Amino acid sequence: MKDIILAGISASGKWTQSQRLLEYFWDKMKYFETWWILRALQSNDNAIWNHLRDIIANGLLVKDGIVSGLFWVFLETLWDDDIVLADGCMRKIWQSKEIVRLLEQKNRKFVVIELVIPEEEVYTRLSNRRMCKSCGANFNVSLHGELDKCLKCGGEIYRRNDDVDQNAIKNRIDAYHTDIAPALEMLDKMWYLVKVDAMLSADEIFQKILEIIDK
Repeated sequence: MKDIILAGISASGKWTQSQRLLEYFWDKMKYFETWWILRALQSNDNAIWNHLRDIIANGLLVKDGIVSGLFWVFLETLWDDDIVLADGCMRKIWQSKEIVRLLEQKNRKFVVIELVIPEEEVYTRLSNRRMCKSCGANFNVSLHGELDKCLKCGGEIYRRNDDVDQNAIKNRIDAYHTDIAPALEMLDKMWYLVKVDAMLSADEIFQKILEIIDK
């Protein structure tokens, strides 16, 4: 069974598939998600979060060394039979090279799975996305309607500022084309990348991921 690194433009369905994989593999799978780690830093006043706050609010990418450093710490916590699920760590060429180096150094077999959607779909999905302040669950207005509270934990529902701000969304799309797409192209040439059509249903995407990591 291969470790999984999910990639893709904003709103391509990475969170949805991550939650399904975590439920499916349960205690065998260990999750590294950059946004969750940064959100934990946000929970109290500290120098790291103060440095990153404006970068994230404007839809920009966090510096390579910060993410790869966090990923190195994460790998040090694993047992040999753990399955890695990572999201948000293949965002630039240098960062991706460093993540690959760390995984290869640990002799881990892995695949990078890119969930692919058209650019115009990003705006549609983000305009419909709602999140829980407590557990971070994602909901889509077109599927769930406008919610008063989280369906998973009962927490408060909100919209991320960078989901509302059209300039922030454009910044994220531009950052994808400028930084992430070239990194994924490099990984494709290294035979680590597999692309999945994320316009398929969530069930179909999940089955394709299971087939990919079992090869």
